[in-house]
This record gives sequence, structure tokens and C-alpha cells, in this order.
Amino acid sequence: MAGNGGAPAGFWGETVQLVGAVGRAMSVTLKNLFRKPVTVHYPDVKRPYPDRFRGILALAYEKDTGEEACIGCRLCEYVCPPQVIKVEMLKGQKRNYAKTFTLELYACEFCELCVQVCPTDAIIMMKSFDLATADRRDLLLDKDRLHALGLQFEPSWATGNRLRDMQAPPKPARGEARGEAKGETKEPAE
Repeated sequence: MAGNGGAPAGFWGETVQLVGAVGRAMSVTLKNLFRKPVTVHYPDVKRPYPDRFRGILALAYEKDTGEEACIGCRLCEYVCPPQVIKVEMLKGQKRNYAKTFTLELYACEFCELCVQVCPTDAIIMMKSFDLATADRRDLLLDKDRLHALGLQFEPSWATGNRLRDMQAPPKPARGEARGEAKGETKEPAE
């Protein structure tokens, strides 16, 4: 008498299924037993990060003048979903600066919205993730620590201006392109 799926029922049928399952599992083990290990001995050996890897946040300096790039506009504070960024603006003679800039990295979602809205590319993501600590207070980052992180690690490809350019449509929609090619223009409705 056949049980599930045509296999013989009873003790011997279940024993055959068990031996087959163990055999399949052991074949996978034996295949991987002689493979070269892929373990990286971190932190002595670090893997290269992909070009578009986005890790911890940092503040950048302007490349031309060497001044801090943040103008204290507070757009990053407004757009942050978990509200972990706090910025106070200091008005200067030539331009505005961020008087204080704090980031609660322990609650950050790494959603990158703050990077996308920054008009001066002041807040950037770095190609690193290793800020492990035993104390949460070390993950409350102030302006000086964020600038130090910006100098310590390699910046990611994604900056606010590049991300905004990437989101813009590369060419006009099909209907608009056809209408312009025929010389047709739509007149506004009155």
C-alpha cells in the first residue's frame, strides 16, 4: 500500500526517506568541505566596498575653500523620519553656518533622505559601517565628530546632487516627444 506520493507506507518507507534526506544533506556538506573558505579576518583584512555602498553619515568640507559645507538650512532635520538630526543655524556676514549639528546615529534609519535634500552636499554617506561601541553615548555624534568621520573614511558615490540628477527623467515622455516632432503645440484651456 502506498502512502504520500507513492512511497511505501510504514517503518521501512520512512526509513528510506530518512536515509535519502541525510544523504542529500551530507552531499552538500562534502561538496563544501574542500572549497576554499571565504572568511575575511576582519578588522585586519577589510573587504573592498562596492562603488555605491552607503554606510555611516558624516559632514563634509567644501573642496575649494576648505570651509564647512553645512549652511544650517535645517532641511535634513525637517526630512528625517525618526527626527535624529538637530541643527542650529549661525548667521554669518558672508553666509550661514551650522552652529550645532547633532546626529543620533543609534536611532538613524540610514534612509539617505538627509543626503538627498542637502543643497550643498554637506551631509554625505561614507564607505564604512564600523562604528561599533559598547556605549550608546558614543553614537551621539556632534559636528566635530561628524567632520572627523568625513575625513577618516572614503566618501560614498551618492551625494545629494548626484542623487537628484539620477532621479530626473533622462528624456521627455513619449507623448511630448511626438507632439514636438510634428510641430503641434497644445494651447492652454480657457
